[in-house]
Amino acid sequence: MAMRIVPQERTTLRRVFQETGLPEDLWAPILQEAWESGVEALDPPQALEALLLSITARIWEEPLYERAAAALMRRRILLEALGTEDPDYTDYTAAFPAYIREGVRRGALHPDLLTYDLDRLARALDPRRDALLPYVGLATLFDRYLVRDPETRQVLELPQFMWMRVAMGLALRETDREEWALRFYERMSTLRFLPSTPTLFNSGTPHHQLASCYLYEVLDSLEHILDAAATFGMLAKYAGGIGASVSRIRAAGAPVRGINGRSGGLIPFLHLYDALIHAINQGGRRRGTMAAYLEPWHLEIEAFLDLRRNTGDPYQRTPSLDTALWIPDAFMERVEADADWYLFDPLYAGDLVDLYGEAFRRRYEEHIARAERGEIPRRAWRKVRARELYLRILDALLETGHPWITFKDSSNLRSMLRHAGIIHSLNLCTEVALPTCPEEIAVCNLGSVNLARHLNADGSLDEAELARTVEIAMRALDNVIDLNLYPSERARRSNLLNRPVGLGCMGFAELLSRQGLSFNDPEAAEWADRLVEQLSFHAIRASCALARERGPFPRFPGSEWSKGRLPFDTLEDLERERRRAIEVDRGGWLDWTALRDALRAGIRNGAVMAIAPTATIALIAGTSPSLDPYFSNLFVRTTLSGRFVEFNPALVEALKTLGLWERVRERLVETQGDAWAIPEIPEPVRRRFPTAFQIRPEALLEIAARAQKWVDMGISRSLYFTSETPTDLAEVYLHAWRKGLKATYYCYVMPRMRAEPATVRVNKAAQRPRWVEAAEAELQAEAACAMDGSCEACQ
Repeated sequence: MAMRIVPQERTTLRRVFQETGLPEDLWAPILQEAWESGVEALDPPQALEALLLSITARIWEEPLYERAAAALMRRRILLEALGTEDPDYTDYTAAFPAYIREGVRRGALHPDLLTYDLDRLARALDPRRDALLPYVGLATLFDRYLVRDPETRQVLELPQFMWMRVAMGLALRETDREEWALRFYERMSTLRFLPSTPTLFNSGTPHHQLASCYLYEVLDSLEHILDAAATFGMLAKYAGGIGASVSRIRAAGAPVRGINGRSGGLIPFLHLYDALIHAINQGGRRRGTMAAYLEPWHLEIEAFLDLRRNTGDPYQRTPSLDTALWIPDAFMERVEADADWYLFDPLYAGDLVDLYGEAFRRRYEEHIARAERGEIPRRAWRKVRARELYLRILDALLETGHPWITFKDSSNLRSMLRHAGIIHSLNLCTEVALPTCPEEIAVCNLGSVNLARHLNADGSLDEAELARTVEIAMRALDNVIDLNLYPSERARRSNLLNRPVGLGCMGFAELLSRQGLSFNDPEAAEWADRLVEQLSFHAIRASCALARERGPFPRFPGSEWSKGRLPFDTLEDLERERRRAIEVDRGGWLDWTALRDALRAGIRNGAVMAIAPTATIALIAGTSPSLDPYFSNLFVRTTLSGRFVEFNPALVEALKTLGLWERVRERLVETQGDAWAIPEIPEPVRRRFPTAFQIRPEALLEIAARAQKWVDMGISRSLYFTSETPTDLAEVYLHAWRKGLKATYYCYVMPRMRAEPATVRVNKAAQRPRWVEAAEAELQAEAACAMDGSCEACQ
């Protein structure tokens, strides 16, 4: 039964603030205003929400308020789940088994969880680990991740219950289930490793859809185009991120046999897919998301570039559908040479979809010759300047953030599964590279290691602990393949034959900050090189160990793995096909010789690494996403759970150490987190903490290239620019291609990022007292540029 907050309980809330370490002169006025405004007359949830609103509105001026907000948020969760807001009251050893039984009774949890030794698992729960979660992480968990009653929507679980529930779901088929559940729980609850959003949502529930992303190829027939729509709808309902190749669909005006008519072309079908994806949001927890991939020789490439523009015929636009180009080397080579580029209707040149490298180049030139001889109808091909089309692509990218630029040849030539088929696209977030065919829908299962949680007190890397985390993470991800609920038989078939997993990382920017480094420093690329080499080494070693225990993946014979080859060996294949050197350092620190021998005996997973954006799980873990930099040193992030003030904690610590924080915090608000604009901050500190837009794109590409050397799939690499002209971007994306990257992701442009025009509301409440409005108004628009971090399709 919920307790009411009455005046005599002010001592309880006073103790909450004291436990956060927040000085009394900071929290006492908030508490006094609350009591004077009549907060005790509110229901307990409303009272806690009101206090949270007041505190979060002040985080920009004193980051210690974040700790107090997190403490209140923990009480808010306790209040709804267990009917108490006092953590000292909670008996986890009794509450956890009761939660499992009640969750199963209400249909929220999988009945098989009852077969565990619940008392043993309950004794392992450590509520102190809740303190590792930041306020934004707790708010996100409360809003969408914690299991709720299917009927009443009441939250049933606490954060530690969630970690154990996920761990139990991942260990369901283990022989020693309790032991592995405890190991999975320990890594997740300490935030060393987090699986992707679908796994956190659904593991241990009756709806065991745990996979992250799907890759699909649309064929050129009305039957298949419509069948694809039904498939996309089910994948979006049960999963999320979809990457679909649409390069085979014939262009507008092409003949349609059987009805003696003409095709409406590619764009109307993309509009159909856009409306479908927009309609699906998984009950408000997660948006349906899809990216359409097109090769740049398609005759409708110009119309494709306009799909995300805000003006024009709405039936020729796809505001909910992401777009990406699947660019072959031949196009980039012709851009460099300022040569002609030919566009074709796939009805006459559709075989190009299944070719890459030298084979693509030869066949493309044959189609050009056929066109010039008149063997292809004149309406079915067109000649443009490659460089002009390239600049048009970059102009659309600058204006809309789309299409993303991804590279077909490097993705295929560096694939360890070349024998299993052609990679026709990447996934929604451009990091998963797997083959597809009409009989198979590629699936990937993602999770990420938190690099920042593997630092010793002296700032050095705990390599033994990192290896242990990777070993446990790989087992958990491999389990997902067998436990997953597949929306499609074609998806199940592909996943069981290839058994791909995508281990990634997050916390790299936080790690650099702790090391006193900037992304602009050469040492940053060296850190990325060494860290990702270790992740790759231990992931491959762990997968080989799983193969000895469980057997290699069915398509192991004939794979690059079976030849004793490693991801960095495939750089030679790309160089040979391109007939030019790949501009990336080839050095390494580990001895891979013994691992090559182990590979020949078998590996459990056909793919092992993919570095995803980690937009949401990094928020939960309280660290920086993926290999990306901090967007700014102070900004507001917008997610499906609300808007949250974020700051670079390492900068705050440095400024407090120098005694500068109180002097410069308002200037940080005025400059939107730009430390360079504040002369009072010493130059070495300013250099250490640039915003994303003050990092050279070449530095970000060097970090990605060093990491890509070790990663068998891909890396989601966003870029940040201060220029708004396509010519200024042209060399950067050519540089990305030359360095052998498989993809780039979002293109952020500084002038387009606008400050909030009015008060930023941080979180929501049903009832808003005047004193909360006044406190919230203190967080002015200039605190940050809003950034949409709501995409959770990958992680």
